[in-house]
Amino acid sequence: MKDKKFVFPNMECKFSIQVVGEETGINWAGDFVYKRPTLQERAMIDAMRARLGNDLRTLDPDVVAFNESLSCLRFTLKEYPTWWKETDMGGSLYDGNVILEVYAKCMEFEANWKTKIHSGNPDDVSKDQPTI
Repeated sequence: MKDKKFVFPNMECKFSIQVVGEETGINWAGDFVYKRPTLQERAMIDAMRARLGNDLRTLDPDVVAFNESLSCLRFTLKEYPTWWKETDMGGSLYDGNVILEVYAKCMEFEANWKTKIHSGNPDDVSKDQPTI
């Protein structure tokens, strides 16, 4: 006999990018694996974001967005191309559009994941599994 058990949708996604840097003209390409942050990782993301911004409320909105992106990506990207690691997880890049492209892919997965959880459709969050 089988009981229906609820499980979370996959917490990871794999994606690829190919982006030409707006400032350098370099063609940045590679595969990434993003994993939804745990509570501990969320705390580390928030701490890093606060350190990057020196907790200033007067930062330019673009800098705030950049800090948010870098903080999140540092703790949620589990696999990435060599060039990502060599550029301090994106921190030493000159091409902000590359970081924003990677971050956008991750946030797209987050939005889709949350839609599945809150859709009201039990098939999105359940599997037939044998009773233990």
